[in-house]
Amino acid sequence: MLTWSLVVCTLNRREILLKCLEATLKQSRQPQQMIVVDASDDWQESKKSIANLLGATLLEPEFIYMGSEIKSLTYQRNVGLKFCRSDVVFFIDDDAFMYADYAEKVMQIYEMDENGLIGGIMGVLAGLEPDKDETSDGVSQAISSDSAIKRLKNSFSNYLSKFWYQTELLIPYKGKYYYYNMEATFGCDLVGDIALLHGCRMTFRTNLVREVGGFNESLTRGAIAEDSDLSYRISQKYALVVALQAKICHWQTQVERLNRFKNVQLGILNAVALFLLNNNFQSGIRLAVYRFALTRLLLELCRDSFKPQQGFVQTRGALAAMKVIPQILSMTPEQLRTWYPRFQVSVYQTKSL
Repeated sequence: MLTWSLVVCTLNRREILLKCLEATLKQSRQPQQMIVVDASDDWQESKKSIANLLGATLLEPEFIYMGSEIKSLTYQRNVGLKFCRSDVVFFIDDDAFMYADYAEKVMQIYEMDENGLIGGIMGVLAGLEPDKDETSDGVSQAISSDSAIKRLKNSFSNYLSKFWYQTELLIPYKGKYYYYNMEATFGCDLVGDIALLHGCRMTFRTNLVREVGGFNESLTRGAIAEDSDLSYRISQKYALVVALQAKICHWQTQVERLNRFKNVQLGILNAVALFLLNNNFQSGIRLAVYRFALTRLLLELCRDSFKPQQGFVQTRGALAAMKVIPQILSMTPEQLRTWYPRFQVSVYQTKSL
């Protein structure tokens, strides 16, 4: 029987982290380990508080809670990975809450895969937290009270959201994404083939994450694309799938206005930097970069159009990224590896838009 460990990274979100760990301890298939890497300045206080609140429920899985001097998701995840001794590692966000059978559904697929064809699995996003009633009066009243204009707006917004799928957040290093038709092997009611995994809900065979070198620590800030990067590197040899019966809720805690600008800017530049450091293109590099950046600019413009009162902050973030791209394209890979981590820090230290 395969084992699994949770690795969750956090920063100044003690109450949300507690909900995540509580959902983990309610799993019908318990983890071997729960590993928390906390970059908060008061992480030791959080460790004591959470351990006291969880109490006797911590008797079964090994509970590892450590601090991190470096406030970087990629670094923190690699630290957690070092302590993982299970067959499968669950990397989920601190504001993601697994339904009680999430781990069971995911692990069943890994165990069905006797030939080791599948390298990573993620569940499906649910609109409500675990144990919430989706047919509650509050939900039905909210739906019925929507105006026709609001419903139309929401429909169009949902349509646009498809273009923010993971494959639109990365420039594929080898010019394509990889699919292995696992639906035919395991059944289309159980799994769905997918190119990349989403960071809030991804799981991998632990040995494969180590085999490809873990997370890329040159990415430190913004919508960092570390999930897409790791997924893509693993997908070149192993299949990635969605477990269609495994549900998880992601709160997606709201980001302040200033950070939305910076997240869009760095989200685009991170993808460009990753592509330039990893691609094996013989020609067409500039075309691929600018086509990606222009597509993102148009999508951010569409998204901002729904809330013009916010000053088109995401569009301006995309434009800020476009201004930096010529500088990045002029660098050698060695120069980019040295310069880019410092640049990410400088963006977040800037206080004005």
